[in-house]
Amino acid sequence: MNKLKLLLNFILFYFLIVGCENFSTKTYTPQQIKKASQWSDKDQMPTFDTCSSLEIKEQFDCFKDEIANSIYNSLSYEDLISNQEIDEEIILNMIIDEEGNIALDNVENGSVVYDAIPSLSEMINSTISSLPKALPATKTNVGIYVKSKIKLPIRITASP
Repeated sequence: MNKLKLLLNFILFYFLIVGCENFSTKTYTPQQIKKASQWSDKDQMPTFDTCSSLEIKEQFDCFKDEIANSIYNSLSYEDLISNQEIDEEIILNMIIDEEGNIALDNVENGSVVYDAIPSLSEMINSTISSLPKALPATKTNVGIYVKSKIKLPIRITASP
């Protein structure tokens, strides 16, 4: 009986020693994490379902065109009134979250345009918030959806 206990204890001790290798953790440096997190050509940019059948490089252009067309169509139905002549480019900075929701983060160079057409800000916000859900950006080396930011230049021209 003592030999059986000794044998069982030896086997248990052996598996504990050998099994510890399976519990080892690997430590990554901040540089390794930063390198793995950087955007690469293999990663998938955000897109819409309607653009997903295109080549990967064309999908993002289609995505931006869909947003620009939605804004253009929305503004073309409105009777916008400008209090001065403008020919300005504004840059819409948008965030696409991990679930595909699109939101306007901020607008660059918008002060002149917004002063001339006060209702424009609300219309752009409304149009962007009514966009359909996107297929979010995917970090392909780890296979997860990620939040992304895009810049979309829009030229605004108006006369009083």
